[in-house]
Amino acid sequence: MIYYTVNIGNYIEDLQAPPWVHVITEVEESTGDKVRDSRIPKIKCPFSGPSVYIDASRVHLIDQKFKDLSEEIFEKHDLFVLHHPHQHTYLEECAEYVYHGWVSEEDIFSFTEHVKGKYNFGKHFQSMGTVIWRRDQDDFNERWWKLYMLCGVRDQLSMAVALPSEYGSSPCRDFVNQFSDAEPNGVWWQTKSGSYQYCDKKDPDDFINRLCELTGLKKSFRYRAAIFNPKDALGTKIGDFILGHRGKYWPRDYYRLNVLSGRRNH
Repeated sequence: MIYYTVNIGNYIEDLQAPPWVHVITEVEESTGDKVRDSRIPKIKCPFSGPSVYIDASRVHLIDQKFKDLSEEIFEKHDLFVLHHPHQHTYLEECAEYVYHGWVSEEDIFSFTEHVKGKYNFGKHFQSMGTVIWRRDQDDFNERWWKLYMLCGVRDQLSMAVALPSEYGSSPCRDFVNQFSDAEPNGVWWQTKSGSYQYCDKKDPDDFINRLCELTGLKKSFRYRAAIFNPKDALGTKIGDFILGHRGKYWPRDYYRLNVLSGRRNH
């Protein structure tokens, strides 16, 4: 089995990968964008047989227990992914991109038009791209790459749309907590990630209204948005933007939570 990570342009300056992890630092043909270049070996997977991709920002957190779990996964699955901890719907994943300025509204609308009629937006399963277990998944890899090139530099939306009908999965926190700490303030999240910005950050509410018209999804059921307010700014739009499932960590009636959209907390 091959474990590998990608560190193009020395993105993680002091990379601390275990000695049994293969580190890819360059690509044969550059796209001209370091973020996109880093996605080439991640998405296309240059290895045959069982392989595990681990994001460079988290590779220092994996250990022998992680290897043991990976062995168990390949006993049952040829493709295995982790479910996003906030269980993003299609609307919520897209809203996050617009809110952070990662991908433009125009790119998302164009991508959505491209997959409309071929993809069930209502059954969207949002996977995480931080760890991926694969064994000879050439069709999936190629499909993912083609979709990725249609929707900005963020790769999770295209990954979810590219997933085949059969694959294994596990809730992210449940799996990671077996060898690390993926609770909201855990070390799994205290890493450098997604620091790129390609367009202006903005409130995604108007964008979501338009995306609902395009996809046919209902905002009240498919878009859960809230602001985690500082204690001196309760009931405002000041604070951390939270999209998707909040679970036991941020219940709807929590006094610092300003719920903007969504009837249910799940």
